[in-house]
Amino acid sequence: MQSDESSDDSALLIRDILIHLIKNTDAKDTAAGIHKFWLSAQSSHQSPAKVREALKYLSEQKRWLTQKNAGAAVTLYGLDKAYVDEIQEFLRA
Repeated sequence: MQSDESSDDSALLIRDILIHLIKNTDAKDTAAGIHKFWLSAQSSHQSPAKVREALKYLSEQKRWLTQKNAGAAVTLYGLDKAYVDEIQEFLRA
């Protein structure tokens, strides 16, 4: 079970990713690129594994992100624009 602090960190990480995508709706990047360039100072300490976990949740469970294989081991993540309104509502909460 995650601690409250870990849960808060995960929620902040998810919000950072979604905020970036709402501001840059055509942005696409790998998990490594998202970890390096998209996160706020509050989330930048998160491990690459935590970023991959958040991306998996956002793309496979919420379906808010698209995944495109760009090579044998490279996946690009981007916004599924069909969910912009739902994401904006989530961010307002």
